[in-house]
Formats: sequence, structure tokens, C-alpha cells
Amino acid sequence: MDYPDGMFGWVDTFTSDTHKAQAFYEGLFGWETYDRTDQMGAHYLQFFLDGQLVAGMSEMPPEMAAEGLLPQWVSYVIVHDVDAACERTRAAGGQVMLAAMDVTDQGRLANVMDPSGGMFGLWQPYAHTGADVFNEPGALTWNELQTRDLAAALPFYEQVFGWEWTDGSTPGYKIGLLPGKPGDDKANCGAEDMPANVPEEVPAVWQVYFSVSDVAGTVEDALALGGKVFVKATETPTGMVAGILDPNGGRFFVVS
Repeated sequence: MDYPDGMFGWVDTFTSDTHKAQAFYEGLFGWETYDRTDQMGAHYLQFFLDGQLVAGMSEMPPEMAAEGLLPQWVSYVIVHDVDAACERTRAAGGQVMLAAMDVTDQGRLANVMDPSGGMFGLWQPYAHTGADVFNEPGALTWNELQTRDLAAALPFYEQVFGWEWTDGSTPGYKIGLLPGKPGDDKANCGAEDMPANVPEEVPAVWQVYFSVSDVAGTVEDALALGGKVFVKATETPTGMVAGILDPNGGRFFVVS
């Protein structure tokens, strides 16, 4: 796909046991896994759905595991100048957590954090242009920020990416519109206050949503494959949603 500047176009997970996670996601979404270590310059796996690239996975560095960090999915915003986006990040009050670096001939990468603590990736495409398929069962369909400081986060994304925020269908929910997104639907992501029942030590987070044809069936499959449910299947204005933990603790949502 040809992603415009400022659009979410890739996700990957770093995890504590790639073999366990690989079996889980292959069984849950029907993904096929290919080792791309030679292409990426480090141990890296890519997931394909019916021959189309959908997501990636790497092993958590030992130092991160030693610090007690949990496996997680990372959302990437496509930009065509990572270095300039890093400068805008700093100017808007964010932080650059991993300085811009080339990943062989695949692309240029940086990890950044918004002023409210939400971490995400920046990806400048070279050979690897992002996910081939979007908004179809088994593929990425939505990214959503949960934060305790929307007032700090929303202007940051306006300044860095030009997103325009509008009210969603539920009170307090915001939808980030990307004017340069092709087609009539300009929705790029969502944002909301962190739920009150989430412990204070949990930082702001960009949540990853995958589309499925049957949420209830996917939840059953996840449990059978060794996963857990942290948000039970719930009907929302946009469809049925459930939150799932993979066997290593990586969290994501499914929606139909």
C-alpha cells in the first residue's frame, strides 16, 4: 500500500518467546510466518495473511526483560522523513526514545513518546512500505491511544502529523482525522481517557486492534491456544470488541 504521511501503516510486537507467540498468532489469525533476519539485520519475523504482509515480531532484548517490561505491540506512523518527524516531536514536547536509524535497505526507524507518555514508532519506507492489507479479517484495523492527559496528547499529534480531532460516537472519545488519507473516510485513529480501573503505574499506551469476522469465536480460539481475555466481548457503537493477551502477555484487541 502507498501510505500518506501521518497514517498508521505497520505494527509489530516484541515478545519474550517468539516460538510460543508464533504458534499462537498462526493459530488465531491463520498467519504464515517468515524469518526476515537477513533482510532486517536482526532476528525478525514477519506475518503474512494469504500471501500479504500484515505484521512483524522480534524477541525482547534481555535488558528490557530484566527491567520487567512486558511484551507489547507497537504501532508505527508512516512518514517520509523520520528525522524531520523527530524534530517536530521534540518541538511539540515529545521525546525521541530511539534515535532515527536505518534498518538495512528496508526503511528508517525511530521510537518516540508523546507528552502524555504514549510511545509509538515512526517508519520511513524504503523496501518495506508497511502492511499490504488493512481493515480485513486477520489484519490491522485500528489504533487507539489511552492516556491520562488528553489535553497534552491531542495538540502534540496535531503539530507533528497534522491530525484533526473530532468527537466520536461515545462521550469523551476522540477520532483523529488525517486530511491526506485517500478516500472519503479520513479516520486514522482514536484516543480516550485511560479507564479508571487501570492501575496508576500503567503508562499511556497505543492499543492495536485486529479485524476478525467473529469476536466470540476468536476469543474461544485464543483461550484454547493459551491466551487470556482481559476485556470480555462487548458490544460497542462500532461493533463487537474483546481484549486478548497472548501467551507471553502481549495485549491487543479484536473487533468485528
